[in-house]
Parts: sequence; C-alpha cells; structure tokens
Amino acid sequence: MPSTLTRTAARIYGTLSGLGGDATDVMGRLLPFFDPLLRSKQGHQFDVEGFAREVRDAYKWNFNSDVVEVFLPRLVEAGWLTADDPSIQPTTYHITLPDIEPVEGIEGAANQELRSLAEEFKEFSEALSPLTAIPKEIEEFEDILIEWLLYVEAFSEKNIEFSTRVVTDSSGTMRQVVDVPRTTNLTSDERFLCARFVAEAIRSRPETGERLARIASIGLLTEVVQDFVKPTAPVEASSLVVYLDAPVAMEYLGVSGKASRENTVPVVDELRRIGAQVRVFGQSIEEIKRNLGAVLQNPRPTGPTAQALARNEVMRDFVSQVSTDPESVLSSMGIAVTHRTIDQTPSEHQYFPQAHWTEIYGALTFQQSLDARKHDADVTTLVMRQRNGHEDRDIFRSRFVIATRNGLVAQLTRKKCIELGVSSPSTTPPIVHRRYLTASMWLRTGLGEQNFEIPKRLLLANCERVLAIRPGVVEAVKKLTDDLGDPEKTRQLDLLVSQHRSTQALMDKTLGNSGVVTSDNIAELFQEMIHPHLEEERKRGAAAVQAEKKKGKETLKKLQGKIDQEKASKESIQALMDSKVSEDRDAIEALCKDTEAKLAEKKKSRRILGLFLAALFCVPMLLEPSSLVTWASILFALLLGYLTITGNQLIGTRFSSSSAMKALEGEAKQRRIEKKLSAFEFDWDGSQFSITNREIPEEISPDQLF
Repeated sequence: MPSTLTRTAARIYGTLSGLGGDATDVMGRLLPFFDPLLRSKQGHQFDVEGFAREVRDAYKWNFNSDVVEVFLPRLVEAGWLTADDPSIQPTTYHITLPDIEPVEGIEGAANQELRSLAEEFKEFSEALSPLTAIPKEIEEFEDILIEWLLYVEAFSEKNIEFSTRVVTDSSGTMRQVVDVPRTTNLTSDERFLCARFVAEAIRSRPETGERLARIASIGLLTEVVQDFVKPTAPVEASSLVVYLDAPVAMEYLGVSGKASRENTVPVVDELRRIGAQVRVFGQSIEEIKRNLGAVLQNPRPTGPTAQALARNEVMRDFVSQVSTDPESVLSSMGIAVTHRTIDQTPSEHQYFPQAHWTEIYGALTFQQSLDARKHDADVTTLVMRQRNGHEDRDIFRSRFVIATRNGLVAQLTRKKCIELGVSSPSTTPPIVHRRYLTASMWLRTGLGEQNFEIPKRLLLANCERVLAIRPGVVEAVKKLTDDLGDPEKTRQLDLLVSQHRSTQALMDKTLGNSGVVTSDNIAELFQEMIHPHLEEERKRGAAAVQAEKKKGKETLKKLQGKIDQEKASKESIQALMDSKVSEDRDAIEALCKDTEAKLAEKKKSRRILGLFLAALFCVPMLLEPSSLVTWASILFALLLGYLTITGNQLIGTRFSSSSAMKALEGEAKQRRIEKKLSAFEFDWDGSQFSITNREIPEEISPDQLF
C-alpha cells in the first residue's frame, strides 16, 4: 500500500499537471496540500490547532495557527470550510469539501504516472547492482523517490536540534561528530540512489526528467509556507542586495561543476534583471581561496570541485587562477566584492553588537573549521548591521541578505537572531538557503515562465552534490589498500580517485556508504573502479578497428572507382579506336577500289596496245613483202618465240602484288592518307585487294595510334 505521502503527492502532482507551470496564484496552488488532511474529517468542526499539527506531521513544515489563519479566507472561498455563524467574529467553521469525483480522475492518472516512474527507478537501481541492500517492492521505490523529490535540500527547525559527540577513528585520532536530524527518514543509501537515478533520467530521458522536475516543484511551492507565510505577489523591481556565500559564489564561477553553475547563473541573472545587486563579502573571498587551495594540494581531493576536475568540466589552470585571485575573476563576471570588518562603521554596531556576534559564533558548534564559524558569524553581523534595524517578511524588500548552500547555517542564524530580539519570526532572516531564494525567483519573477526548468536545474545541482565522492569512502578504501602493503595498489588508487568514471563506479557500488567497504570486497571494488577504463579501452580498440575497416572500405572504394574509371576510359578509347579504324577502313576500301579501277584501266589499255601491234605486224603479210619486211618479220617472230620460251611478256596484262601495292601507295600518297595503310594488311589476287585489320600491340598508347 502506498504511504500517505505518496497518495498526497499524487493528488498534488495531478493538480499541478492541470495547472501547468505558469499559474501566478501561488497560495491557490498550495490548497491541494490540505485536501487529503481535511477530507478525512469531512463534516466535522474545523480545529485550527489540530489542523496545524497535522500539516506539521504530514509535510514537516513549521506550520502554526497563525499560518492557518492566513489560509482561512482561501479555504472558505474554495468552499472547503463553511462558517457556522458569519455574523460572529471570530467564528467557527465546519469542513465542507466539494465532491471528490473530479479530483479522483486526476489522482488516478497521477498515481499511474508515479508508478511508472517508480518502475523506471526500480529497474535502474537493480541494474546498478550496489553491494548494499536495496528495496525489493515497487511501492518502496515509489515512496523513496517521491519523498526525496519533495524534500531535496529542504531544511526546517527540526534540523537545528543537532547533537555533538566525540569519536575515535581507526588511527586513534579523536574528532567531533555532529548528528543533525534529517528532514526526511531516507537513509544515505536511498538518497544516493535517488540522486543517481534523477541525474541520469534528466540527462538522457527528457520526458521522465520533466515529470521528476514537476514533482520537485511541489517542494519549492512549500517554501512560501515554510516557517511563516511569505509574500506571493509578482516582483518586477527590487533594490535588494544579495551576497553570495563562498560555495554559491564557487558555483557561479563554475569551479563546482557544470550543473551547479547552470543552477546558479539564471537566478543571479534574474536578480540583476529586476534591479537587485549581487555581491560577495571579502570574508567569502578568503574562504574560496582556502577551499580551492585545499583541493589543489590534496592528492585525493573530494567534493564538488574535485569531481568537476575529474569530469573535465573545469580546467585545473582555471581553478588555480580562481584560487589565487577569486576577486578579479568575480569582478570580470560582474560580481562586486565588499570588504568590511566587524570593527568598521561603529554607528551600525547598535543594530548587532559584538555580544550578538559571540552568540552566533557559539551557536555554530557543528562547524568543524573555526575559520568557517568565524566567517558565518562575520557575514551574519555585517548583513544585520547594514539593514539598520529594517525588517520585512518579503525577501525582495529586505535590503540585504546572504544566499547560502548550507541550510543548517541558515536555520541556526535565524533562530539565534529571533532569540536575540533583532529579528521577528515572520521576517526574512539574514541568511537564506539557496532553495528558498530559487523558489522565490521561480514563483515571483519571470523565471516561472520557463515552466519547470528552474526546478530541474535545482535537482541536477543537488544530484551533483549528493553523488560527489565522499571522503569516508575514499579513506576506507585507502586504509584497506595500505593494509595490503602493495605500493603499486596505492599508486593505482590515487590515479583512479582522480578519474570521474572510477569514482562514480566506486560510489555506485557503495552508494556512498563507507561501512560497505571491507577486506572481502576491496578486490571487487578495485575491479569495478578499473572496469570503466578497461571498457573505455575496449570501446576505443573497437572504434579503432571500425575506423580501420572504414578506412579500408574507403580505400577499396577509391581503388574500385579508379579501376572503373580506367575501365570506362579504356572502353571509351576502344570505342574511339574502333570508330577511327572503321573510318580508316572505309577510306582504305575506297582507295583500293579506285586503285583497282585504275589498274583495270591500265590492263585494258595494254590489251588494246597488244592487239594493235599484232594487227600492225600482220599487215606486211597481206602486202607484197620485200626482203626488208621479210627479215623484219623473221626477227619479230624470233623475239616473240624467245619471250614465249623464257616466259616473258612484251606487253604484260597482269599486275604483280608489289606493283599493285606500289600503285596503291602512290594513290594514297596523292590523297595524303599513306599513314592509314599501316593499320591494315593487304592481299592482291591479281584483280582486287583483300583487307584485314593489323593486330595492335597492347603497349601502344592511344597517342601513338592517333
């Protein structure tokens, strides 16, 4: 069965989904929180004190009867309360909520959507396979996720009821431990799982990330009723001066990681847009130097900056530059630095004397560092003195305020200022948590027009902080590694801790719990830390193989293209050659025909000449021959007889192959095409030529052919 918180969240989530992110009536948007508490008492008398107590128990708000009185007109207007006798003031009320049917439809759809998120969360957590135990039932995952989303970074008066104790660590060193009551009942393991899932979902699954941000926005809405009812009217202009605490200033600088900067920059930019000034105290500048210097000097650094360096989200040179001179870097980004000491401006001391500084310093016993305690006491004193006794419950009219990431400091200083009589319970304290500042900017300025982008960025920034590697886990691994007596293992640990993927694997397996690390699983943890790099090398090797294959395919493709091009060129040349040979053959055939005709004409002429000579030598025989003619005939007969015996001809009527070729070449020369003859071979049969193409050697180039 889902918890009361889960059922309440479903109803509120459904209502928010219907309203959207741009509703301006903040007080109206808070009414769904009260519906499940009032509905169980439908028709009964409304008890102001009892209702305030139920709200405190259900939502962990510092809700009192004064706050209930502020909401009474809203509850009456909505028809949730009905006055017993309106003519009597103050009057009593009965609970008369409207029919639940329309809300049930919303709640049913919301329940289904929340269950879907829980199923994703369960699947993700089981795939993570941590060494520590995780829930088994889907209902547990649903309750854990919703509670974390609603109370992420939330602080209340319950948190300042901390206790201190002294413990001795494994090395024999005594140190003070502060036990701070938590806003929720979630364990450290459960908070880590939630942060891990939410960070992955927002970055890789936009639709899931939008749902998670919408649930987280419910928690931001509660900031207007946390401790007291704060103003909810839209703000267009403000003369507020906001001092950034050192960790918040480091987020703005970008040395604490990408997500933290993306969460802080829009809020600072929006403050400037409405006319507010954003500054940093000189004391915070010194704290930034100390914090960054410690990271740069530590061989196994932890915390947001160390993680940002491991993820390559910030360059070490930039961190070193900021560590050396943070003031110059902040000034270049438009953040002014105010240098003041608590001894300056005696005229303001009356608003917060030295004795009050001592009280604040003494209250901050949870701070391990004396420098940090002095810093917080100093900046609280300076802000209260600059206010000159001015008080206002509207943060945008409070003149001066400090934005911090430390909710415990904000709650403690507020409580002490109330006890010292310099601040009222309903006014804005000197130090406010960045969650409240973010909620105020989101609900009351133009940032709300961006729907749930601001809650989403706040979620990511908190995830980044929760998932940062914890010193206790590193120390536990280091101790067991040193016990092995293997210097190489120690060196490997130093290298692995500086790599984001390795530290993330370590945190995933331990869920940030140092107690999980034992001698039995240290080898497994080392393997898990090395695995991302082995996997990266495997992927890199596979990528290199794929790249070589791709390169080989491209080379083969180029060669094939070249071959195809050469083949096409050869075919084109061959076609051109064939066309040229065909043209030449036609010309040569015509040449042969003409030569054959001329030779035939010569043959005919010779035959006529032979007949003429035969007739000429026959004439004397017909006439009276003289002795001269007789002897001439005898001589001619002897000549013909000799030519006949020897096989010679007086007048030849046949042409030899050589004479035919000579005649052909002569004819070609006249036509200036004698070079074309070399491409063919000729045979002469006595009356005509036969032509055959000459074989062309492959080594002959087209240029030689043409």
